[in-house]
Amino acid sequence: MTDLKSLLESQVDERVYRVILSRYPQIHLFERVSSPEDWEVLYAVESLTNPRLRDEVGDIRLVAPEDRVYGEGASWIMAAFTHPPVDGRGGRFNKDFGIYYCAGEESIAIAESSYHRARFLQESRIEKTTQEMRVIRAQLGPAILHDVRHLPDSAIYDPDHYGESQQLGFALRNAKSFGVHYRSVRAVGECFGVIRPSVLSDAIHWRYLRYHYDQGEIVDVEALDGRGGR
Repeated sequence: MTDLKSLLESQVDERVYRVILSRYPQIHLFERVSSPEDWEVLYAVESLTNPRLRDEVGDIRLVAPEDRVYGEGASWIMAAFTHPPVDGRGGRFNKDFGIYYCAGEESIAIAESSYHRARFLQESRIEKTTQEMRVIRAQLGPAILHDVRHLPDSAIYDPDHYGESQQLGFALRNAKSFGVHYRSVRAVGECFGVIRPSVLSDAIHWRYLRYHYDQGEIVDVEALDGRGGR
């Protein structure tokens, strides 16, 4: 288990990119309010007429009230925290709680999401398909994150097994860390795992991509706006 006291700190203030399936909708309830009190009232009213609202919003209890964000673009941020992994494997630093995984370079975010999409499709025994993806751009910081980039040989960077890194993630969450700054294992670059949404802002839909999957890997990334995908 990595000792938190041994970790460095990283000051972060930059635009970050995240790639998700395009079928995930905006959760407009987060966009329509500006305070926790307003959200509670609106949620109570709308849930009376919208039986799917709880599924759309996810488990808001997973996010401390002081860390919740509201207003324009908030749904792209909050969804990552209110919908924890359901596949049993979890993410690199989380299993039963949500983390906003992102990268300072769009190409790194694409490399990370391509790996995970390909693995999911392969495990689903799908041989060939295309999937439309959405790129979200947001502002991360100014914030101080725990930094593990100086530990390249640590088990937290195991490409396939997340046991050690998830233990670190739980410890960081319990310590109320804002997140972790780490090296990508899918490309040469760096990533962020944001644990508390309050350090994220200005999230927007950036563009659409189409992933072309064939026999276990993403073989092409098509930019639907005409710009290069990788």
